[in-house]
Amino acid sequence: MAALHVYGLDNAHLRFIQYGENIIYRVDIPGSSSPFINDGHYLQNRCVLRIHAMGDEDAIASELTWLEALEKEASLPVPAPVPITEGKLLSKVATPGMPNGRVVSVMHWLDGRRLRRGFRPKHLMALGQVVAQMHRFSASWQPPSGFTRPHWDWEAQLGGSMFVVPMAELVESMPEKIQQPFQIISSQAKDIMALLGKGPEAYGLIHSDLYPENVLFKAGKAYPIDFEDCGYGYWMWDIAIALNHWAWGSEWERMRDAFRSGYDQYRTLPDIQWAQLDLFVAAQFATMVLWSSAFLKHDPIRVSEYQPWRDNNIVRLLNYFER
Repeated sequence: MAALHVYGLDNAHLRFIQYGENIIYRVDIPGSSSPFINDGHYLQNRCVLRIHAMGDEDAIASELTWLEALEKEASLPVPAPVPITEGKLLSKVATPGMPNGRVVSVMHWLDGRRLRRGFRPKHLMALGQVVAQMHRFSASWQPPSGFTRPHWDWEAQLGGSMFVVPMAELVESMPEKIQQPFQIISSQAKDIMALLGKGPEAYGLIHSDLYPENVLFKAGKAYPIDFEDCGYGYWMWDIAIALNHWAWGSEWERMRDAFRSGYDQYRTLPDIQWAQLDLFVAAQFATMVLWSSAFLKHDPIRVSEYQPWRDNNIVRLLNYFER
């Protein structure tokens, strides 16, 4: 409620959505005097309130700055931030029970829905279209001074730079059957990323979390949400995440080709990059095996959560070697 007061939304109604890392609320604004503009992508009387787990105001502000640019400059359907004042996209709110305060932000509510099942090629084509537009914009966008987002390169994803535990120890903690396959994929991904380099033709600001649960759909359009992990990475990394749910199953070729058909309508990537899609997908699974292993080391009491996550990605990574 203190956060809503900062935004001048004292009369709004809160509805709890989830508590994962951030705490997320739906905010409904009574009456017809909403301060938000309905441009077709957003519901006029509804928004999202985030109470952030992370305290890095610069990083959060940078995420919101990119979202604002994607909506205003590229006209893309993303969860655009609601400013408090001109240029101020977040606030730090302190209360008697939380004297050190928490960073809060409010975003427009996109008028779409998640698909729990029933994905078809037309949905992947729509996703390919919006991802291509996002990549095209990012490749030429000049971030403002002070903009800071992580680099999701090989060092961060597979090289262990994000962890306190040494890489050798993490690999040794993996089931023996996956240790060599993990090392093979990690080495191949490192070589390919070095070959591609970090120029704008291969690398730039990406969503980096385009799993099916982070995409809404409406009227033939795809609306990406949950940009909290956005950062600098390979265009193919973003594409691999968007497609890995279908990797090498019965629908793989149809979904992959539909996505590329949509992507090619707005942006062209060299064939040398598309040729590495399977490897980038395998690298996604390898990353999840590594990160779940690190989480098991850091927080073993949550083994019932992390163990199935790792086991699932082990199976999917091994599928790569069966193709």
